[in-house]
Amino acid sequence: MATAAKAPKGKTDTRSLLAEALLDGCDEAEMFQRLLAAGMSESKARYELSRAPKDPLFVAAKRLNARLGKRDWTLGIYGKLAAMDDRQTAIPTVDAIDPEQFFREFYYSNRPVKLTGLIDHWPALERWTLDYLEEKVGDAVVELQGDRDSGEDYEIAKTRHTRHVRMADVIRDLRADEVSNDFYITAYNDTTNKQALSALWSDLGDLPLLAEDGVANGFFWMGPKGTITPFHHDLTNNLLVQIDGRKHIRMVAAHHVAQMRNHEHCFSQWTAEDFDQAETESNTMPAMLECEIGPGEAIFLPVGWWHHVTGLDRTISMSFTGFARGNDFYSDYIKDTAF
Repeated sequence: MATAAKAPKGKTDTRSLLAEALLDGCDEAEMFQRLLAAGMSESKARYELSRAPKDPLFVAAKRLNARLGKRDWTLGIYGKLAAMDDRQTAIPTVDAIDPEQFFREFYYSNRPVKLTGLIDHWPALERWTLDYLEEKVGDAVVELQGDRDSGEDYEIAKTRHTRHVRMADVIRDLRADEVSNDFYITAYNDTTNKQALSALWSDLGDLPLLAEDGVANGFFWMGPKGTITPFHHDLTNNLLVQIDGRKHIRMVAAHHVAQMRNHEHCFSQWTAEDFDQAETESNTMPAMLECEIGPGEAIFLPVGWWHHVTGLDRTISMSFTGFARGNDFYSDYIKDTAF
């Protein structure tokens, strides 16, 4: 008979164990092993499994799990069809895209696209050197994410990592040109930085994919080579525009949510290394698309799509959500986000 390692003796919350096992898709044999691993005797485990179907909460959880299974199956259809379509197995690149083409082929279809020729006229492309930034906003106190190396949950715990420093000090650290993920000015810091960096916004030009005030409501990003934004999805469509340096983007379609180990809010427990290892070992993982953007290039990140971003160089970027079409997908977002 199969055995399971026993946990230290103590009171076992049987209902919680069975509920977790059920939500994890365990069959009766697997539930039995979990109860044994929790320190329960075989006779007690068999008894609890025999009475579980009479528990109204267990029955309700089983029905809910079946409904989720049906929903996952339905979403899986999109993944299988996408794998058959050459247009969806890579991120396309379109130069000087017409706005109507963008909305018709990508925005409404929830498909990513790399865009070139959008911001060639922006003064920021030439001006935003470290010397220029120090001259224009060096004395400004900016907000950033700091001490990120102190915890693996730095992206979830963004508030804990909020720091306020002089822009000149940030630039000094960037001049060292060291590989680091320890500090990063991100969109999360926009409330402070919108005003602190206001002298820079006149260096941005128009962007026809956005509403009239879309550029003015952009988000500033700046960090060293080696910054990592772990897998997550946004609650809006986003346009990430590169001003300086290169970024590598990994993306997974929204319909693969059931495979993304989404444990909290919009975050995934998968790492880039998990995907690389899975490819080596031929494990079953959701299909991942990749691309690289450099100065003057942009990537459209559709709402719900999982993405992981790595700074290949020292980078400066702007991101935008103020599209010329509706982009409110957050107002009806679920309130309980501990999964």
